[in-house]
Amino acid sequence: MRVLTCLYHEHNHWIVALAAIMCIVGSLTSVKLFQRTFTETGAQRYQWCFLSAFTAGSAIWATHFIAMLGYQPGVSVTLDGTLTVLSALIAVGGTGVGLLVGSSRNRFIAVFTGGGIIGLSIAAMHYVGMFAYRADGIVRWLPEYVIASLILSVGLSSLAIDRLRQSGVSKHIGLPAGLFAAAIVTLHFTGMAAFSVIPLPGLQSGGDSAAFTTLAQAVAVVAFLIIGAGISSHLVDRRTKSKSQEQLQYIALHDALTKLSNRRAFSEVLEAECEKLKNQGSPFALLMIDLDRFKPINDTLGHPSGDIVLQKVASRLRHAVRCGDFVARIGGDEFAVIAYGLTSEDEIRALAGRVVEILGRPFIVYGQVAELGASVGVSLAPDHGNDAETLVQCTDIALYTAKRAEERGYRLFEPSMQEVIQRRRFLEADLRRACMREDFKIVYQPIIDSATGAFTGAEALLRWTCPERGEVQPSEFIPILEELGLISRIGAGVLKQACHDAALWPQHLGLAVNISPVQLLDPRLPQTVMQALEDSGFPASRLELEITETALLGNDDIVMHTLTKLRESGIRISLDDFGTGYSSLSYLHRFPITRIKIDKSFVQRLPTDEGSASIVRAITQLGASLQMKVTAEGIETDEQMACIAEQGCNDVQGFLFSRPINASSIGDLFHNEKNKAAAA
Repeated sequence: MRVLTCLYHEHNHWIVALAAIMCIVGSLTSVKLFQRTFTETGAQRYQWCFLSAFTAGSAIWATHFIAMLGYQPGVSVTLDGTLTVLSALIAVGGTGVGLLVGSSRNRFIAVFTGGGIIGLSIAAMHYVGMFAYRADGIVRWLPEYVIASLILSVGLSSLAIDRLRQSGVSKHIGLPAGLFAAAIVTLHFTGMAAFSVIPLPGLQSGGDSAAFTTLAQAVAVVAFLIIGAGISSHLVDRRTKSKSQEQLQYIALHDALTKLSNRRAFSEVLEAECEKLKNQGSPFALLMIDLDRFKPINDTLGHPSGDIVLQKVASRLRHAVRCGDFVARIGGDEFAVIAYGLTSEDEIRALAGRVVEILGRPFIVYGQVAELGASVGVSLAPDHGNDAETLVQCTDIALYTAKRAEERGYRLFEPSMQEVIQRRRFLEADLRRACMREDFKIVYQPIIDSATGAFTGAEALLRWTCPERGEVQPSEFIPILEELGLISRIGAGVLKQACHDAALWPQHLGLAVNISPVQLLDPRLPQTVMQALEDSGFPASRLELEITETALLGNDDIVMHTLTKLRESGIRISLDDFGTGYSSLSYLHRFPITRIKIDKSFVQRLPTDEGSASIVRAITQLGASLQMKVTAEGIETDEQMACIAEQGCNDVQGFLFSRPINASSIGDLFHNEKNKAAAA
């Protein structure tokens, strides 16, 4: 009751109201700044502690000083300037120390020690300020109120620190700010209730109330300026931090080169769209785009040119898709598009076709023409899945199918594609095991002189029978071996074994061995070939290495060096599948090729297809003019043989004469013919 009586009867209510406003604003600002002290580390923690202590100490002292000026003891009053300044320093310094301790990881130390220091600092500030309050009368203190003020100040300050630690960086600061304000207010007015003045007889009572009101207003203005500076510092820092966070967020979610969204952003957006599907969200299409022939651009024009091409690809993609569609770069030359609201397959195919067509146009980089292409895989949500993992898997399968199609372009996912991928995965595992166990076998198909019908040699062919899936065609398993990086090892074994087998044949017969494009790029190939010849004793002049036109695409210098070295060793070079590649005539002119093999796709359409007959005729004449031998492969009928013989091909091979047979059978076949020739 003494506290309320003192507040109501012995104070100027207007000045008390001003002190209350100061206390509330100061407490809210102080608690907000306290949060920064607790959450920052290193030097920034001390900087925010200083600003927090200065702002909070000023608010505490101003609240006390203004409220004290509103006290009306009924006697004349003067103020001691030194003690008044000292009280302000105690408020600032004590609050700073309390904050540092309050940010300790140990909750007990932080709450009770840190909160206690702040509470005692508020009390020390108050009572030092009261000692500066010189009243002309007999001053009396009530110790029970002094003790109560200390307990309330320490307890409420500790509770404020505890709540502040629990709230962290939460925007809800009402409770800790209220507790802090309560610590200031209860300390002050309980302390004022402990103070009483008895006027001395004969002395003039009362003081200059107007002067105290003016001083209270001046102190309030200065304190509000200090608090405002603290608020401004916090807002400026938050705005700067917010801007920095926005920049970091942008960097984290965007590709630095193309400015498109990156893989992380793509994953987040795709997950969000899939979540919407569960709540009746709109359907969408997912497109995965892989650039074709991008690596040669980096190799020939350089990586800076490759970067420019990627930037141009990104720009074209933005124009190819519809407004509002999501575009991201998810890998080196891989992009993704989320096309919203597409339900018609015609619309989806139109979009995918437009992407393929636009990215297929030539790029001009530093005056050079760079030609790319794009393979696109497409899946639909929710038709092909309603979760991100399933959709990405389906789209990858469609993209894989598009990249391996003869005509690259786009493919819309179909369940049957998954069976193809599954078979390939099984084959990969089986091929790895077969390579370790050396389960491959070599068969030989005879090559025959078209004029005399005599054997001129044989071509070594690789065969593999999978225990689970039976015999697998070379056209299916050899590309997988190339991608798995196993073809060089297997190819070296084939060459070594074939040379050993052929060394037992009659000396006039040759051996043809296919060389993979991957092997051709291996600088150790000439050494591997010469080692196989040396180990078997097979003459280099009887060995012919067959390469395809695709093996000559790009890497001209490496291929030229390898083929030249082999040719200088006496080994012959044959160009297989002639007529199905890109620029065969230039290859015949530039590379040391000794034989042309006409692809069986032309031979098998003879003699009824005039176009194929014309191509065979032209190749035969070309070979004769360049002094190269010409072999026709894939002959299965007498009619085809007659047509080929008429065109003047040097050698032939095919099922008409013999299917591929094992080493012992081909050896018997050759020796039987030799014996027949000797007997004749």
